[in-house]
Amino acid sequence: MSGTLAVDIETVSPGREPRGEQFRDSTFFELLAVGLGHRPAPGEPVETTVRFREDDTPESELALLDAVCDWAEKRDPDSLLTYNGTGFDFLHLPGRADLAGEEVGDAGPGDRLDALLALPHDDLMDDVREAWGHRLKLGDACAELGIDCPETLWADYETGLDPETWRFGRARGAAFVTNSDVPQVGERYLALASVDARETLTFRELHGLLEHYTVADIEPLYELADRRPFAVE
Repeated sequence: MSGTLAVDIETVSPGREPRGEQFRDSTFFELLAVGLGHRPAPGEPVETTVRFREDDTPESELALLDAVCDWAEKRDPDSLLTYNGTGFDFLHLPGRADLAGEEVGDAGPGDRLDALLALPHDDLMDDVREAWGHRLKLGDACAELGIDCPETLWADYETGLDPETWRFGRARGAAFVTNSDVPQVGERYLALASVDARETLTFRELHGLLEHYTVADIEPLYELADRRPFAVE
């Protein structure tokens, strides 16, 4: 099929609060979900999906990686697209594959992932830094260029969680889900999944929130890529 595969991971850090260089250390993270997009060619519709981890075991991380590779291999992309993939996603995908694989004794998912990540990689953060002279969050880069980047609103989901109990700084009071909220939501999601509470309202609402948030980080990437070179005044 060919085309471009977009990748964005969401993670949790149970019992840990990574700081500084620890953000490059995969022992401080576990995979929660992987957002994927595929576009066969410029101008064609974008297909998206989110693959979730099933529980809090290392086996579930490996199963998630297999699910990601299954979806990607069926579409046979010839390139990869990310936003800061070099600095995060493509560090921790293989990092977690190695750690979970060592714990379980299964290198298969990691080998499949290595083959996928060997494709040419287009990291949009490189273009953002070149245009603006510094890094920007995805939503800020899209706002600068007038690209729609949907927000995930807390009020739309009955999660039973109050983000103000863990937020600090500028994130406090925000009506939308922020990237620092996701680990907290994700830990609750995995806790319910691990006790087979998938049929509860809370689990379904958490799933919907995480799915919307992850897809919202995938869909704008293609339009952002098409807008290069970025016109910055």
